Amino acid sequence: MLCLSRKVDYALISLAYLAERSDRVSAREIAEVCGLPLPLLMNILKGLHQRGILRSVRGAAGGYEVGSDLNALSLFDLCAILDKHEQPARKLALHGPAQALQYRLGRFMREISVADLVMPGHRIDVPLERVGTKRKTVGAI
Repeated sequence: MLCLSRKVDYALISLAYLAERSDRVSAREIAEVCGLPLPLLMNILKGLHQRGILRSVRGAAGGYEVGSDLNALSLFDLCAILDKHEQPARKLALHGPAQALQYRLGRFMREISVADLVMPGHRIDVPLERVGTKRKTVGAI
């Protein structure tokens, strides 16, 4: 089954946090507020900065801010940026129903923008019973 990597998850959390703010935010603040490991987060933010998705300023008043239109960035593209060694939606078998599923998942990931996932007022609704729940079994979604 297709799963988003930890890097993609942390990137989406960080982008959502940044999208809600008009000022620059440090990686340390994002890590502390969102409960993310700082070394991995800094690596992710650096990669997003190098691709022009984020802007950064060094120094005491520095930090990160969204630097591009998140409507133009698809979930598929974000996965490809962060998981360079893996291609999104390529982990399934290439035969029969799994091939059809792989095609549909890839198409969905190309159609959904990062803004649909992180921008206030644009976010895709999550059923209330799913918010804040932890997975108890491998098959749980």
